[in-house]
Amino acid sequence: SLSLSLSLSLEGAALQSCEQLRRPLFLCRPPSLSLSLSRTYTERHTERQRHRHRHTRFEPLPGGTMLFLAAVLALTTALLCYAGYIFLIVDRRQAKQVLENPEIFGALDDKDYDFELPAEIDDYEKLREAAPTDKRALPVALLKRAMADIPRIEQLEKDHPRMARLFNRGLLPFGLWEQLLEAEAMMDAEVHEVQAEAEKLHKGWGQGVFSQAYQMLRQQREEEMRTSQLKREAATLKLTFTKLSGGVVEMTADGRNVTQQTMMVLRKEYQGEEIAFKCDVRAELVSGCGDTERTHSCTHELTLDKDQEKQWKQLGQDPLGLRLQVKFVRRSNGRFSVADIRATVPMDGGLNGVAKDADDDKNK
Repeated sequence: SLSLSLSLSLEGAALQSCEQLRRPLFLCRPPSLSLSLSRTYTERHTERQRHRHRHTRFEPLPGGTMLFLAAVLALTTALLCYAGYIFLIVDRRQAKQVLENPEIFGALDDKDYDFELPAEIDDYEKLREAAPTDKRALPVALLKRAMADIPRIEQLEKDHPRMARLFNRGLLPFGLWEQLLEAEAMMDAEVHEVQAEAEKLHKGWGQGVFSQAYQMLRQQREEEMRTSQLKREAATLKLTFTKLSGGVVEMTADGRNVTQQTMMVLRKEYQGEEIAFKCDVRAELVSGCGDTERTHSCTHELTLDKDQEKQWKQLGQDPLGLRLQVKFVRRSNGRFSVADIRATVPMDGGLNGVAKDADDDKNK
């Protein structure tokens, strides 16, 4: 019995030690040590959480930064709205106008990009084969060739965007689109050839030959515009004095921008002409050129005072026609010459003859 109780006590002690080994370490420690360890762990965990929140907390941005971001956002929104407006409204409106405008399709029927290269190309080739002794001959001929190419290049650059939009919408014939592409390829090859020739003539000139040609072409166009403007502003007055005996004296004067009391200058070859004190006068004023050409005329029975040395006479009384104020000077032989002319044309467009027909054609 003693040995049995001893063995049981030993076995219980062994089981108790094994159960203590299975428990966590802090359960096997004294209560005071476990409590202190628990408090230390809790404090560290709390400190770690505070540190984490301190670093992840969002701080407010400065006022200037917020205004900048707001401006960028507003600008972006405005651009998006504008793009939407262009795409949804303007583009559709333009497409509708294209479909409803028959003139566009009439213009497409007249379009033809099967044009030939300028004759200046052949002129340059012939001159190069002739090998001229003058060193300036070839560069000048090449510049003329480049100037002749520029109008065709400008036409293609102007028409390509519009033709591309029409082609993408199915409104452009495929054959016309192919002509446009072939013309662009042809002019591109011509540009490269001109640049290569310029580089052969003068090293480094290839990149600037078309710029120089464009400057010369622009000066030529400006000169043509000035000449055309002068022609549109020019006016020519023809006076015909018919004597009672049948003799005729004609005079011509020139002016510009004839409106009210505009001075007309008598040409030098007519300044010595003399007229009788009594005659029939017919005056005709032609102004402008081309579509802007206008003709005004008047007739008058002229009677001058023989005793006055200088006198003004008005020719024409119709306010819707031509009116002239002419200064006559008496000569020693009793005859008269024209010293000054002032012309007045109607401001409301009252025209006769050719001018009225031109206006009718323009209105039609």
